[in-house]
Amino acid sequence: MRKQTLMGIGVAVILASYIGISVAAEAGNARKGRFLFRQECRPCHMENPVGAVPAEYLGPDSKTQAEWKAVFEAWQDLPCVEHWGEKLEDQDRLDIYQYLYDGAQDSPTPAKCG
Repeated sequence: MRKQTLMGIGVAVILASYIGISVAAEAGNARKGRFLFRQECRPCHMENPVGAVPAEYLGPDSKTQAEWKAVFEAWQDLPCVEHWGEKLEDQDRLDIYQYLYDGAQDSPTPAKCG
């Protein structure tokens, strides 16, 4: 009986780990997204762009989570897609989205790109 219980617990732990890893794989990496946002987006979308094509200010706190979701669902329609559309892979866009979504106006921890 004890052996079966330990076996059941072991299987449950392995299953929980597998589920956790698969869920985490679907989410973006906000830390990497912050780096990519600063590298690819911020030069044009900062409050006072220097030496870049000026565009409206964009930071995590410039939109709500729902607005960021809508933006990234239609990322192919963005005016700057020619600049980074081919350069960034799907995972990179997912990472940037995760960073912006996590720091949105209505998130528990709004962030200003600084």
